[in-house]
Amino acid sequence: MIFGIGTDLVAIDRIADSYRRFGRRLVERILMPCEVVVFDALPDREPRKIRFLAQRFASKEAIVKALGTGFAHGMWVRDCGVLANAWGRPEVVWSARGARRAAELGAGAGHITITDEQGLIVAVAVLEKAVGLVS
Repeated sequence: MIFGIGTDLVAIDRIADSYRRFGRRLVERILMPCEVVVFDALPDREPRKIRFLAQRFASKEAIVKALGTGFAHGMWVRDCGVLANAWGRPEVVWSARGARRAAELGAGAGHITITDEQGLIVAVAVLEKAVGLVS
């Protein structure tokens, strides 16, 4: 059963401007530590790193919209994120605080898809109801 669905659209240029202005501070402000590790391992080419940041920001927005909190009500930008599994499929990950808040609200497993085209990133998140909850 679906708990919530969220979507977000981000212009890569907007993230590029922020990255050029704030650099590492932006990275550490929006990415979870596990996402920072992936970011740091990327080839040191600015377009690839900016695309990664834009994808993660859009994904986080979509996740908290699906949760119904936005970046408020007990959720912050580093309380959720996205990591690729062994096949490259993006998967929703939570900080300890984010996982607690999602559980309190009744959200279970999360699913995310990310795409980009002509300078835009689109992310769509679907959160399931936690197992055992009745609608």
